[in-house]
Amino acid sequence: MINWSHFINRAGKLTITLVAISIIISLITWWGSNQYTYWIAFDWGLILDGQIWRLISPVFLHFIIAGLPIHILFNMMWLWDLGGSIEKAKGWQYLIALVIIIGVGSNLAQYFYYVFSVGELMASRYLFGGMSGVVYGLLGFIFVRRRFDPFFPLRLNDAIMKFMLIWLVLGFVGIIGNVANIAHLSGLVIGALIGFVTAKTKKF
Repeated sequence: MINWSHFINRAGKLTITLVAISIIISLITWWGSNQYTYWIAFDWGLILDGQIWRLISPVFLHFIIAGLPIHILFNMMWLWDLGGSIEKAKGWQYLIALVIIIGVGSNLAQYFYYVFSVGELMASRYLFGGMSGVVYGLLGFIFVRRRFDPFFPLRLNDAIMKFMLIWLVLGFVGIIGNVANIAHLSGLVIGALIGFVTAKTKKF
């Protein structure tokens, strides 16, 4: 039986804010289907022109999958759990730094994957978004940080890691539809690297 009180109290103010922004933006853009979507979508040309918020803003954009809001429900559940745990243990500044680094890094990786795959002109037509890259990054961070720093206050259950890795593979083979697989993979790698470096330096 789910302890709802424990689940609700698991998240801090920043985690709750990130979830709220994701829900609001997804509704305003109507799941990435109307004209407001392009206010926050990744656009390399506009980023170079100074609209730097587009480096991170796509993480708040979510889409409808199979007629259901599965995308946002899945991401918000994991953000609430992983992000909330990090915020409670290390503070909101720690979490926001991770979210920004992983979010920007995974968005850039996804875009430049498109550039190398189909060319810059076609890449600009691809719309992607979601908190999945960040979620995978937080997952990788906690897993690796704990492995190399046994005193780190958070520990990830091995079964959860295996489940998320299976889900990652299913995305690449196309079973769960058209998803930003490179953002997921790069987020995981970036989070893991941060976990490794910070475990060795103990400076973050």
